[in-house]
Amino acid sequence: MTKVRDVMKTHVVTVKPDTDMRTIAKILTNNRIGCVVIVDKDKPLGTITTNDIVTLVATNRNPKDIKALAYWKERARPFITVSPNENILKVAKKMVKTGLKRFPVIDKNGKLVGIISTKEILIVSPEMIQILSEKLKAKVDAVARPDQTISGLCENCDQYSDELVNVDGRWLCQECREEVS
Repeated sequence: MTKVRDVMKTHVVTVKPDTDMRTIAKILTNNRIGCVVIVDKDKPLGTITTNDIVTLVATNRNPKDIKALAYWKERARPFITVSPNENILKVAKKMVKTGLKRFPVIDKNGKLVGIISTKEILIVSPEMIQILSEKLKAKVDAVARPDQTISGLCENCDQYSDELVNVDGRWLCQECREEVS
């Protein structure tokens, strides 16, 4: 399976803890990114996102008056990171569970080495789907008898079905079987 290190962005925009939120808003806009990582003495401490800036403005707070680390601590959310060796499927599940769109990538020494977002995962998702499809097909081929009805991906349309039937050596869903007839 694909690892975080294979798809993460290695250029991460960072800010110091005392950077004001107005400056961060400009950095996010100028770099066309959704997140910066707060770093102090090479140690990542938290993140600031475009959503944080929007929240500040929506609550009538002046971003010029608020510092990155102070705002991060005020939000009182855990700083979730991932390892470069983590499987991206596991990271995708973690994103769904936490509702976060990106995670800083931290090596075993605590050093920031990259960032991974839903974009990077989506880029490789066709590859993941293909791998899962091949694994499922191999499992089906090894276990299923041609006279059985099985669950899996149709070999014609690639849609999941609980009623695949073997037709001339290919597992087909009901719709594809009707097209062949």
